[in-house]
Amino acid sequence: MSTGAAEECRVRNDRQSYFAVVRDLVLAQFVLGDQELTARLWKDVGDRDLDVSRIVHLLYCCSFHDDDDVMRETDEEFLALDMY
Repeated sequence: MSTGAAEECRVRNDRQSYFAVVRDLVLAQFVLGDQELTARLWKDVGDRDLDVSRIVHLLYCCSFHDDDDVMRETDEEFLALDMY
């Protein structure tokens, strides 16, 4: 596998990890209103050293968390901000 292909695969897997966490948080926080589950999920975010700003952006700036294309566009908007 070429370096470029390996990097593309890593980015895709990384993005899918973020999407999964965001979808779990949407369910726990917004749909179920389950404070305990929400707290556990946010702890998991910290334990995995995920970017909290990226997750918050996906939570509040994406209208359709079940649509991969919309999530990807929203994520790309965040990554383009180049805040680092």
